[in-house]
Amino acid sequence: MLQHHAIVKHTAVPGRRYGTPRDQSIKLKANETIYSEGEHAFAIYQVETGAVRIYRLMANGQRYILSFCGKGEWFGLETGNVRTDFAEAVCEASIRPFRTNQNAVVPVDLLHIALTNLAKAQHKQLVITEQSALKRVAAFVCEMADRHPDDPEFDMMMSRSDVADYLGLTVETVARCFTKLREKGVLCLNGKLQRVVRLLDRDALIALTI
Repeated sequence: MLQHHAIVKHTAVPGRRYGTPRDQSIKLKANETIYSEGEHAFAIYQVETGAVRIYRLMANGQRYILSFCGKGEWFGLETGNVRTDFAEAVCEASIRPFRTNQNAVVPVDLLHIALTNLAKAQHKQLVITEQSALKRVAAFVCEMADRHPDDPEFDMMMSRSDVADYLGLTVETVARCFTKLREKGVLCLNGKLQRVVRLLDRDALIALTI
């Protein structure tokens, strides 16, 4: 898998922290696998550009997306030595691997990553269990907008299928909810695949999540 290729190719140089040189970035194509469930976990990753989806496969084969990681965010931290999830590039992306063994120097607080991921998981669980479909989609847009606080327009990068598997909805329901948000004058969608969001009324969007 890619994680093995990445670490073998980008070997640490004596006297230099692993992951520091810029040429250790790994370029990914859309939907390219980074690691899979059951593989040995010996690195964590930071997203430099694009986005990554973390997901699990249910017993019935259904995909359940746990989280999306954007620029600057970390993923791949495990409680044990074996991968429990899958990681794929949502679109063209670049990531940097960092070893997590006892001899490696990781330029980030691993506890902070763990607590951040836990907080995200708890928030998502509340969204899915307590809110209607429209509120779930509104909360998702808010989550994406929070990653671009100074930008009235941003690229979600995720397909409707990604959003549906993340929120526990059908693709058709997600599409209808985006239509309702447009009709309410909350946002408009641009771009060839209608993934570029322009917020027209951020306050109204937030109100829909309450």
